[in-house]
Amino acid sequence: MLRIKPLFLALTLACLGLLTLTAYQYRDDFRDRSLVNLSNEDSGSYAGLLNIIGGGGGIGDLWQGDTHVVMGKMANETLRAQLGRRTWYFMHVMASRYPVDPTSDEKQAMKSFLFLLSRLYPCGDCAHHFQQHLKKHPINVESRDKLEQYLCGMHNVVNKSLNKPLFNCAEVHATYDCGCGPDTVRYKPGS
Repeated sequence: MLRIKPLFLALTLACLGLLTLTAYQYRDDFRDRSLVNLSNEDSGSYAGLLNIIGGGGGIGDLWQGDTHVVMGKMANETLRAQLGRRTWYFMHVMASRYPVDPTSDEKQAMKSFLFLLSRLYPCGDCAHHFQQHLKKHPINVESRDKLEQYLCGMHNVVNKSLNKPLFNCAEVHATYDCGCGPDTVRYKPGS
C-alpha cells in the first residue's frame, strides 16, 4: 500500500494553495480578459496562462509586483529544521526530474514555482533569505544540470550559514535520483 509522508502531503497542499491564492489574487484579470479570444499559441501553454494573469515573460516580471513574504516566523526550531531538510529533498528530486532540454514553458514554470515558494514558504525568515538569494543570484533553469547545480549551490550557502557540512555538487544527481523510471521522457497524459 502506498504511504504518503505527512510533510510531502503538506508541501503538495501548500503548492496547491499557492496556486489557488495566485489565481484569487488575479481574479479580476481573469474576469476582464476573455479566454475565448486567446490564440491557439497561448491557450495551451504555461506562458499563455502567465500572460492571462499578467505574469508576462521572465522571473524579473514576477519581482515587479507585491513580493512580500506571506508567512510569519517559525519559532519551533525542530520543526523548522525538519521542514528545511524535507524541502531540500523535494527540490533536489524535482531538479533531478527536470527536463534535460526544457521548453520555454517548462523554464517559466520552474522560475514561477521557485518565486512563489519564496513568498509562501512556511518559515518566514527562510522565505526572506530565499528571496534575497533569488534576487542576488538569478535562477538558472536552462537545463537539468544547471538547475541541479543552482539548487545545490543555494543549499550549500544555507549549509554554510548554519555551520553544516557542504555537499559535493558533483554527486547531486546520483544522490537525489528518485528511481522514478526513465528521466529523459516527458509525461504525456494517457500514455
